[in-house]
Amino acid sequence: MRNDRISFPCTWSMGVTAITAITIIILVASTYFIWTDDFPSSMLWLKYTLIVVFIATIIGGLGYMPIRLTIGNDKIILHRLLGDINIPIKDIIAIKAIPNSETAFSIRIFGSGGLFGYLGKFKNKKLGNYTMYATDINELILIRTDRKTYVFSCRNRDEFIESVELRNDEI
Repeated sequence: MRNDRISFPCTWSMGVTAITAITIIILVASTYFIWTDDFPSSMLWLKYTLIVVFIATIIGGLGYMPIRLTIGNDKIILHRLLGDINIPIKDIIAIKAIPNSETAFSIRIFGSGGLFGYLGKFKNKKLGNYTMYATDINELILIRTDRKTYVFSCRNRDEFIESVELRNDEI
């Protein structure tokens, strides 16, 4: 068995970059405006609630944003600031590249639809319930286990899929 790890960065598409940049600018500007604006003393709770929500949105998005996918000896690791997701390679039933049309018409159950990527729980007719951590919807990877379905993205997705298949053959 190999004793090396291969990492693939989760690069951002232009769409995710634009959505994130515009949203961050709006949230930061709104926070500044709310902070410096004179609220009536009876509405101070609203001022501080809005500021906390805006800051939590940014921190939460950053925390769950995928950074890179790593293939270890026996697992795939999705690295995020707020904890990694580990998928044992032996549990993988299917892994393949999918077009972004596979995620079309998805309902976002909980998560982000472009801010720091497409993150969270989604559902559609083709895939059923799935968890997505994708920063480029043109480089999607479907991973099915017996318990969950994941959709990830990374640079060089074909090389990533090939490397996982090689590790699965070795296990």
